Amino acid sequence: MSVTQGIPRFLHRALLWFLTSATVCIAPAKVHASQAATTNPAKNSATNSASNSASNSATTQAIVAVPAGRQAERVAILPVTGPIDDVTLWSLERRLRASREQGYDAVVLEIDTPGGQVSSMIDICLRIRSDAPANTVAWIHPKAFSAGTFIALACREIVVSPGSVFGDAAPIVAIPGFGLTPLPAAERAKMESPLLDELDASAERRGDDPRLLQTFVATERELWLIERVSDRARRFADRADLDTLGLDPTRLAARPTPQAAEPTAQTPLTPSELPLTADQRGAWEIVELVDDAQRLLVVQSNEALRWGLAEALVKDDAELQTYFAARSVVRFPESWTEGVVRWLVSWPIRILLIAIFVVALVIETLHPGIGVAAAVAAAALLLLVGAPSMLGLAEWWEILLVVAGIGLIGVEVFILPGTGFVGLAGGICVLFGLVASFTGSDPTSAGERATLVTATTTTIAGLAVGAILTWFASRWFRETTIFRRAILSASIAGANDTPVRGELALPATGRAAIADSDLRPSGRIRLDGNLFDAQSTGDYIPRGSLVIVVGRLGSSVIVEPSAREGTQTV
Repeated sequence: MSVTQGIPRFLHRALLWFLTSATVCIAPAKVHASQAATTNPAKNSATNSASNSASNSATTQAIVAVPAGRQAERVAILPVTGPIDDVTLWSLERRLRASREQGYDAVVLEIDTPGGQVSSMIDICLRIRSDAPANTVAWIHPKAFSAGTFIALACREIVVSPGSVFGDAAPIVAIPGFGLTPLPAAERAKMESPLLDELDASAERRGDDPRLLQTFVATERELWLIERVSDRARRFADRADLDTLGLDPTRLAARPTPQAAEPTAQTPLTPSELPLTADQRGAWEIVELVDDAQRLLVVQSNEALRWGLAEALVKDDAELQTYFAARSVVRFPESWTEGVVRWLVSWPIRILLIAIFVVALVIETLHPGIGVAAAVAAAALLLLVGAPSMLGLAEWWEILLVVAGIGLIGVEVFILPGTGFVGLAGGICVLFGLVASFTGSDPTSAGERATLVTATTTTIAGLAVGAILTWFASRWFRETTIFRRAILSASIAGANDTPVRGELALPATGRAAIADSDLRPSGRIRLDGNLFDAQSTGDYIPRGSLVIVVGRLGSSVIVEPSAREGTQTV
């Protein structure tokens, strides 16, 4: 072989190596075939041509497989789990802001929820449309009932996991401990109206038939899937459409099974895209019943694909990354503080906190100076109004109302004992302040009225539990050594046994005296013809009763009823 013949072949091999190397980045499966080529120039030329063709085909397929509107370099997964409430809204706002600040160009809401509050759901849908990136996808994994369905439909696309389910989104009113509350027809229509508007907006944005989405909420809707015989084009039809086409709804084809599902069948078109006329009789046939008038629509994963509600079946994070053709997929879970706030605003915990607040406040009122009870009461109050305020539920006036009520109760106990109405006003202020911290700003809606009933019931239950615990504490806990030491150690150890000139010495512990006024728990006692300020250890002591001095607190004494009934001499 001459040199002049070798140069072109060398260049040819170099070009072949370059093209083969370039193919590695696009279609690795094709690399081995091109590398296995022989040194035969003709065969190498043919292999080179095939390799270029395969490379171009693979590149075209990669572009077609993931639409430009879906492609993303970095994807943030935001799990939405458990009941939808104000904590969910608060958490999603934080995580959407974090994903946006960190430069993620796609967001996936991984939904697993039984439903939740209507007001929180509507706010979340608004946040998705206003604050989330355009490339926001809902991943139903594995269920999205009620409010979860609305959240999924607010996203640009929906993907489903195998065996997932969503739907059944009619509004209900449920009160803890009382179950579901039946609604009059007018009240139900008022609740359904904004939800149907939300579904219509989602249908217009996503290109769905609005009648299909409405069957998630309204039971009276009937819908069938029909198919044109000539080209297998599909659309949904109601009973009026079937009458127009002369189709008998009682004669249905066999309902497709999950094994016989057609995820690759044509996506049903909307009525505007495929109108029906009477001259099309005989051109259509019924495929299946979608929903009847006796139930709300619940969609399985294979049905979601067949009816065009979902775009793909996604099993795990790896398949999700492939769905976006993304370089990285990162999860943004709820923080532990959000879980704590959700726990604190639940009604059982609020009952417990109210009870603790009542008991601690009574102990501190009856035995001021202990300090521990006051700290416990302050902590319980902070948790009661602080957790809702973080969610935007408790406003400043509600917190102020609670503080003012506690102040009025203090005036009743320490400054104007026995008046009654001051303490009653304080109790009402505390009650209304705590109830208001539960609720939103629209008491006219059925949902808010149900929340108001729940808040009132929870607050009254907390006060009742607190009263019962206070009674038990007054009968048992005050007799314990720890309690007596907490009350008496400071007062006895710090008592001024040497009175100031002109000041009467306080009676010694163990002396008997007569109650000169009712002790509620503050009042006066008479001993040796002298009057002394006194406080009972918790029991109400009527005027004229025999009492025993059990300790000192500042310039007053602490007394308890004497066990010797009928003794009136000191």
